[in-house]
Amino acid sequence: MGKKAVRPRPRPPEPAPPPDPPAPPLEPQNLGLPGSAARPTGPDESWRRIAAARAPAFDQSVPAYLLDANYWFLDWNPAFDELVARPLGLKRLRNHAEDFVAKLENVDSVYKRSKHVFDPENPPAIDTEPLALRTDRYGRVSFLKVAAQIIDERAQLVAWSVYLNVTGTERGDLWEDLRVRLERDLNWSRYAISYDLLLRDFDENAALLGLMVGKLAGARKVLDLGAGTGNGTLRLLRAPGGKEVWAVESNHAMVQQLVAKVERAGAEAGQDYFGRLHVLKEDIQRLDDVRDFLTAGSYDGALLVNVLYALDDPLKCLKDVFALLRSGGRLVLSTSHRDTDVGKLFARMRQVLEAKGLFEQLRPNFDDARRRHDAMDAAIHRDTKSSVRSYVEGAGFRIVDWRESEYVDAVVVVEAVKP
Repeated sequence: MGKKAVRPRPRPPEPAPPPDPPAPPLEPQNLGLPGSAARPTGPDESWRRIAAARAPAFDQSVPAYLLDANYWFLDWNPAFDELVARPLGLKRLRNHAEDFVAKLENVDSVYKRSKHVFDPENPPAIDTEPLALRTDRYGRVSFLKVAAQIIDERAQLVAWSVYLNVTGTERGDLWEDLRVRLERDLNWSRYAISYDLLLRDFDENAALLGLMVGKLAGARKVLDLGAGTGNGTLRLLRAPGGKEVWAVESNHAMVQQLVAKVERAGAEAGQDYFGRLHVLKEDIQRLDDVRDFLTAGSYDGALLVNVLYALDDPLKCLKDVFALLRSGGRLVLSTSHRDTDVGKLFARMRQVLEAKGLFEQLRPNFDDARRRHDAMDAAIHRDTKSSVRSYVEGAGFRIVDWRESEYVDAVVVVEAVKP
């Protein structure tokens, strides 16, 4: 008999590798996320931050608007302006139902529902409702409307906040369009606030405003168009003669700065400047939208300080201004041009601030304003001096004074008369 086959003895198993150390829990501080290592805001400080944040929060990517207690438009944010107000030609301080609801695709159901839901004596605290709007750019846009009451300290209804949450579009890139619009508005807000801090101690700016407002010495009723943070407005209010001023500005942050600036100045001077000031939140390229509040042919003067270069259609704007002024009314404007040397302007500004011992304190604002100028380079240098002249004369004005050496040679100053 043959020998039995001998099976090889099994090798002992390899020892198991040591277990990996436990992974840290998936928490923000372990991911290196921004703010993860910061201390939370304390309760006292939080109220200051909330007050500063609530108003700008209204100006974000969800289309939103404010109504008074009688459902008339008070204001809206840039997202609503971009998607709804501008395409439909809506106007602030107008009837919401007639101007907006009437143009909805589901207007009939909205009207019928409102009669049952919005009891004049007991309206709902919160209301939600689907809406649909037909637009040229995006086709049919669907929303979920969320409206909420705003009450005063006596628990009385004073306004409504209304948010339109977009639930669908047929075409186009709505969110990219809103991103571009919001970025532009935020850049203008940051630029205006930073630049305004620099201008307080920049003597050349005071000289420019003094020259321009001086040219309106005989004007009783004056438009400050593109009023910004209110430097020109305040000069006009402080000028002899007790001028009545209409300040028109579309940027919410700038309007807030303007109002606060006038309030402080009035308190310091012991005067009620608001008795002579009318603030209209509107784009000066859409002056037709505030014709209900601006009477054609009735104003003695119009001031436009460093605004023209930022307008898409300067000629149209100046034609609208021409229509608002009376015969003999004066237009005074300053604007940049093809030969403007921004570097020279900022070098002079730095020199002045350093001489006053303020530059290091204001360096972040200086750097931010300079970046904003660089981003606006194409607009700042768009117009030649001859094109500025053609805008003014093309609108119907007769130029009576033209200066090219003001504000560190950065602008032309034009004085013109309506025949």
